[in-house]
Amino acid sequence: MSLWPSLPFDPEETLLSYTDRLAGMHTGRGMARLLRDLGVNTEHFASGRPGAVSAFAQAVGLALDEAQRAAIRVLQRAASFRGEHLSKSFLSPRADRYCPSCLAEDGAIPDRRFRLIWGVRHVSRCDLHSTWLVEAPYKNETNLREALGGEPMASPSTATPEPPEYLKWLRGRVTGGSSSEGSWMAGQTLEHVLAASEMLGGILQHGHKVALTRLTAAQTEEATDIGFSIYSEGPGAIEEALDTIRKSSSATAVQAGPLAYYGKLFDWLDRRSNAVDPGPIRDILRDHIVKHSAVEPGTKVLGAEITERRYHTLYSLSKAVEIERPRLSRLLKKLGEIPQEATEVESGKMVFEVARIVPLIDAFSTAIPLSEVPVYLGASKSQVKRLYRHGTLQPLIPTTGRGSVRRVVFARRHLDDLLARVAELPELGAQNDDFHPISYACQRGAGHFEEIFAEALEGRIMAFRHPGRTGIDAIQVDVKSLMQVNASS
Repeated sequence: MSLWPSLPFDPEETLLSYTDRLAGMHTGRGMARLLRDLGVNTEHFASGRPGAVSAFAQAVGLALDEAQRAAIRVLQRAASFRGEHLSKSFLSPRADRYCPSCLAEDGAIPDRRFRLIWGVRHVSRCDLHSTWLVEAPYKNETNLREALGGEPMASPSTATPEPPEYLKWLRGRVTGGSSSEGSWMAGQTLEHVLAASEMLGGILQHGHKVALTRLTAAQTEEATDIGFSIYSEGPGAIEEALDTIRKSSSATAVQAGPLAYYGKLFDWLDRRSNAVDPGPIRDILRDHIVKHSAVEPGTKVLGAEITERRYHTLYSLSKAVEIERPRLSRLLKKLGEIPQEATEVESGKMVFEVARIVPLIDAFSTAIPLSEVPVYLGASKSQVKRLYRHGTLQPLIPTTGRGSVRRVVFARRHLDDLLARVAELPELGAQNDDFHPISYACQRGAGHFEEIFAEALEGRIMAFRHPGRTGIDAIQVDVKSLMQVNASS
């Protein structure tokens, strides 16, 4: 079946707006009269139920896919648009706002169309005419004819500055035109992108306690645009924004939680977005919290249980390694993990990566002092000092750190790695008068010990391991060859 005369369908218009215009053409009255004549339940159709939309499209000869793309499904606590699950406040089919310039171009009252894009909460201007949208005098109407109620149209008010980039993206998504987005945003709903953008931009622009509902239309647009410029670049840019948000927090207490550090962003994702999935922003924030806070295993963060500790505070680290906090704090300062000038409160707020800090402390507890290294490596004191000055031996405490000169210690693992490299050298076979210990080679003028040692381990000179000796003392080199090379250089 098809109504005649037909009315061209505008894909930028809501289905309710189109139906009211069609009803005016055929009945001289509103949408409800036409739907009753067609046997379509008015209430079901107004709420966008699929059965009612399908029945209407079939009755008037409208392509079903066109009708579905223009319909907004209103549920009790949420909404649905083109398969996207949205909050009711994000997108409304009600003709509450309009652009005077667009309606002037539409012409007579029966031709006025309510555009889909005007129903998005984050749209405050007409991006085609750069004018602010005007509030309709009568709210909660499904079409502009009843929303204006015979009142004269408002005069256009120029919107400045230039239209934000997110409006261009939104128009491309809603109208099916080109949309400048990569794979990062392609799979996300309209609300995933704009709600997260608004929240990020709102906090960056107005602080952690921003009340988004109290911002003016221009402020909301500015906040969303700032956030969109970050969000559209992907997770990396979002994490940088979260770094800024966390650092700008006024939280000073050691036990300050995510709400103090991330403000309304955490509050929204933790308590206020349960009805509708907020999208990837929740996982990104959770990862950021776990990355920068000492979250206890078993703690639930934004709906997910954290099963593994990734970071320690000074307090939890003290318990884990069984070192009293004052002593642990001094040790971490020696290790360069805490700034020397840091106060107790500042140290208490710091977090340390478990995978790195625990092995470092374990290494210190089993470290070997410089005086014992010669025996451990099978080398002389002078050889060890040369390797230390050359940088082959790296002390556990940085040489520039306080206390490094008084207590030069080396991680046992570091020394073991060096010995393992020596053990990889091939064993010296038959007696060969040309191969002698490195110390002997140095005495004969073959070169500096630390240089010959490095060249032997790197395979740049021929070297073997004496089976009857251990450590560095076991390394045997060709003295004559080294002396010839040294003499010719």
